[in-house]
Amino acid sequence: MSDTIDLDFLDESFAEMLSSEWPRERSVAHAQSGNLIAADLWSQMAGLGWTALNVPEEFGGLGLGIEATSRLHAALGAVSAPVPMLGTTMAAALIAHAGSDRQRKAWLPALADGSMRFGFAQPSGAQLTIENSSVSGIAADILDAPSATHFVLNGRREGKRSWIVLAADSPGLSVEVHPLNDTSRTLGSVNFSQVTLAEDAIISAPDCQRVVDLLEHWSCIALASDSLGIGEAVLNLTIEYLNVREQFGKVIGSFQALKHRVADHKTALVGAREFLAHVASLDPGDPAGLIEALSSKAHITRVAAEVARDCIQLHGGVGFTAEFQPHVFLKRAKLNEALYLTRNEALDRVADLLEAA
Repeated sequence: MSDTIDLDFLDESFAEMLSSEWPRERSVAHAQSGNLIAADLWSQMAGLGWTALNVPEEFGGLGLGIEATSRLHAALGAVSAPVPMLGTTMAAALIAHAGSDRQRKAWLPALADGSMRFGFAQPSGAQLTIENSSVSGIAADILDAPSATHFVLNGRREGKRSWIVLAADSPGLSVEVHPLNDTSRTLGSVNFSQVTLAEDAIISAPDCQRVVDLLEHWSCIALASDSLGIGEAVLNLTIEYLNVREQFGKVIGSFQALKHRVADHKTALVGAREFLAHVASLDPGDPAGLIEALSSKAHITRVAAEVARDCIQLHGGVGFTAEFQPHVFLKRAKLNEALYLTRNEALDRVADLLEAA
């Protein structure tokens, strides 16, 4: 459990490996490479057990829970790592919580060792109708779809909510890739043409809304964490630049106007880090915790995007060039704002939950 693990030690381990294996120049090069994911980085992460963080121990995982997983997502955001970790995190949470014993045994070990990479639909998104054990239609805007080996999609069978788990190479299934400005992630629509579903491909739960709430909690924490990593990294990068770039015979970091902008961003990020640390310590099954998780997603993704936007300005003209990293962070931060729930959608959910309480 997370309370037996030194989370600061995890932070150091994540940062040490990623700074070595995914330095800034690789992040910039990947943005121009056309590659979907960094397969070598994903393999190293799997070998170190990072893909097993929130998989229960009895299925080959580490069982460390949401706090440790939050730290990992922050570290990945800090280097704009092009790996499909969000879908894997979400799939592990769903299968561990709502999957049958047979489904857990079949899928969780492969999740833990990184051999299954998941594209995961928005938890509260549109549902595919399952008729006669088959499904047709389109699941739109699935994160990591082009690089996934499997998908978790929203379904409905006999009027009841369910989740569909399918291999990407299933007969009748195809993926349409959608271009993104954020080259560290991939997005696509999954098209179904009379795809036959085995009974084990469908996850059902007695209380489906509780599962949806759980998944929203996990997704909000993961995206808020990724954005926190982005904000802190791009600000540190900018401070380094301000301390070496000279104008009028002085480093521009000595100019008071720029100091004040950096101080404002630092203050916002310190508050965001404390907010996230609190929310990540809450039980994902707690309804009150969901309100705070939704709020953290709305707030922290906005903070990170604003910091990244201004850091491009603080770099001056070079901040807009492909050779410098700030644009990579900004594009990732803006996508985080929109993924799964936009800021307005998250705040609407908060209002609905407060009204229902």
